[in-house]
Amino acid sequence: MNTLSKVAGRLARPVSVSVLTAFAFAAQASSYEPAGINLGGTSFMDGFGRFDPGLTMIELLQYKAVDKISDHAGDQKPIFNDPRVDSTVLISHLAYTTPYKLFDGHIGVEALLPIVYNKAREDAGSMVEFKDDPGVNFGDITWGAFLQMDPVMSDGRPVFVQRFALNVMSPTGGYDNSKAVNASSGFSSINPYWAMTYLPTPKVELSTRINYLYNFTNNDPNAVPPGVDDFQAGDALWANFTASYEFWPSVRLGLNGYYFQQLQEDKENGHRTTDSRTTDFSMGPGGAWQIDRNNVLLSNVYVPVTEKNAVSGFHMNIRWIHMF
Repeated sequence: MNTLSKVAGRLARPVSVSVLTAFAFAAQASSYEPAGINLGGTSFMDGFGRFDPGLTMIELLQYKAVDKISDHAGDQKPIFNDPRVDSTVLISHLAYTTPYKLFDGHIGVEALLPIVYNKAREDAGSMVEFKDDPGVNFGDITWGAFLQMDPVMSDGRPVFVQRFALNVMSPTGGYDNSKAVNASSGFSSINPYWAMTYLPTPKVELSTRINYLYNFTNNDPNAVPPGVDDFQAGDALWANFTASYEFWPSVRLGLNGYYFQQLQEDKENGHRTTDSRTTDFSMGPGGAWQIDRNNVLLSNVYVPVTEKNAVSGFHMNIRWIHMF
């Protein structure tokens, strides 16, 4: 069996950088993905999880340096002059695999709590002051259940494995409607996903996590044009994807990426807005090291490829998975 396949460490569902609406008083769309979604936070061997009952802990340190807030055409929004957000997020994630099964899958539950530090600034001459909520704040809690399927075996090794999950993001984090940058989104979201890994050879790995996102209404929206009393981000589909090769025993190197596409326009005061759909495509190198049978260390780097109505910049993850 592939070395990383042996680790039943449940791959985390971490938080993306918590940059919110940032369109401020512009007459068009919101320019953001909701805080709390997993953009590139999970990567290699994502379909694998824990198959025996027990607790898994995942700690993820995530850094993102946002230096562009794009409009619907992918150009920098002119209301900001050289915007910059440095965001550091530490996410603690606990996943418990129960002894119970459903449809031959292992039932599990999970909860995730981020701690967020944001620092926002813009140069003189910006039409809008780019305010943040300073200091360290708790982000939104994510909680849910998953169904980890057993691997499909061929010639004594796993060739395909998958997991299904349903997660809820609750707006429990720090939020100030007078700030453009917050640790919380200010609204609830539902996020089902399907994670899978295909191993065509013992050393080659292909993984993806396909997500759907439904967002509820924010009745206290931040940094919106005058007269906007409620805001709802459009639903979306996105995928994290990886390809890796085991160059040395227990060490994988490869490429990782994510592609986020908003399906419907945002709503302001219950009405759809034009040109508000987000597209966010980033890629970069990554690697995974199985330290021992109970510990895995993963790292990923992302740089923007295509961004529309999005906040974008350099993005790096370091993730540690530990099985008790």
